[in-house]
Amino acid sequence: MSDEPTPIVRRRRITLVLAAACAVLSTTGLLASTLVKSPQQLLADSSPPPGTQLTAVVEKRVLTSTVVARGTVEASARLEITPTAAEGAGTLVLTAARVKAGAEVTAGQVLLAVSGRPLIVLKGAVPAYRDLKPGDTGADVTQLQRALRDLRHYRGGDAEGTFGDATEDAVRRLYQQAGYDVPDTGGPGGRTDRPALAEAAAAVDAARAEVAAMRRRIKDGPPAATGEAPLSEQLARLEGRLADAEAAEADLIATTGPMVPLDEVAFVPELPARVATFTARVGDPVEAPLLVLSSGALRVGVRLRPEQAGLIRADQAAALRADSLGQNADATVTSVGELTTDPPPAGGEAGGAGDQGGGPYHPVLITPRKPLPAQWAGQDVRVTITAAQTDGEVLVVPLSAVSAGADGRTTVSTVDAAGTVTRVEVRAGASGDGFVAVSPAGGELAAGDRVVVSAP
Repeated sequence: MSDEPTPIVRRRRITLVLAAACAVLSTTGLLASTLVKSPQQLLADSSPPPGTQLTAVVEKRVLTSTVVARGTVEASARLEITPTAAEGAGTLVLTAARVKAGAEVTAGQVLLAVSGRPLIVLKGAVPAYRDLKPGDTGADVTQLQRALRDLRHYRGGDAEGTFGDATEDAVRRLYQQAGYDVPDTGGPGGRTDRPALAEAAAAVDAARAEVAAMRRRIKDGPPAATGEAPLSEQLARLEGRLADAEAAEADLIATTGPMVPLDEVAFVPELPARVATFTARVGDPVEAPLLVLSSGALRVGVRLRPEQAGLIRADQAAALRADSLGQNADATVTSVGELTTDPPPAGGEAGGAGDQGGGPYHPVLITPRKPLPAQWAGQDVRVTITAAQTDGEVLVVPLSAVSAGADGRTTVSTVDAAGTVTRVEVRAGASGDGFVAVSPAGGELAAGDRVVVSAP
């Protein structure tokens, strides 16, 4: 049998080849029609899209004008602390750091140590201004006694304002709890007071011996010699010397012993407080200010540009937002300061934050209506002050919706559902935050209408 295809088979093959060629040509033509464009088409494609008419809804609400700024939350009181002496030390060096910036501070806490001696926090309105020693009296002693009573170290027993034995015992307990040797008027261990105390005790012993000897002589003889003062007079004089010696010893004892050096305590008006600034490291020489504490109610300080401060006055409402905490608080403007260019104190202050970049500013103080939680301290917050608002609800539209014609008429353009634009004359009122209050002077305008804010 021959392998040559029959005529019918050859015709079928030719037909398939022609069909495939036609398909290829059709596909090529389609691709060419999508890739090749006429000059007119290219110009049309490069033209901007047709304009869009933008509209906004007319609202009826209370219109407010606000000023938004940044502020820093700080305590109302700041206390700079720098010890200037340390018992037994010739050089002042930071030898221990028990806190760091931002830490909370409570009564009885040791903040740091300078040349081996502690700095202890106590509650009190008046900073320490002298060493407090046995025998001292005054309002600062009263403050010390109250602070020690709050810590349950002082249990009474001395007259108020008098540093007596009971106060000495309380001071001993304070330092024992802190883990440090009790400071003494005679230095470490009271060494320098020991000779004086020993001498006073010896004087008393000697006076007592003389009194005892005279009493035995009066009792057993011999009697007074010729020209000698009566023995009773001699006894009286000896007893007087004894009384003086005992008084001197008692006074010495009463004015020596446990004490509170002014460089070892920090009286803070309100506790707990917060460490606002503390950058020194162990081993560093002591330089002022070594540590800054902030205490008291938290408040917010803002620095406003002159054009902003002109809208602000005391008693205006404000809103606080701590973004990092996700919390809000209501507040009130407390004061608006005079224009200044002074930089805020190092470490911030109540009244220090803002966006002035070194330019002139008005310091504005904001007081929360309720006490802020402790975690707000030091936060950078957004402050929104309501500078003004309408007495009630008014019709408001975006500022861009209002236009003024050559004839002096103020109008807005409304758009209905069919797209018909109607110009309505209005009277413009107060404005704020990008909106303006309007009332129709000719035509109709109501809440819910749409007004043109940008025409194509």
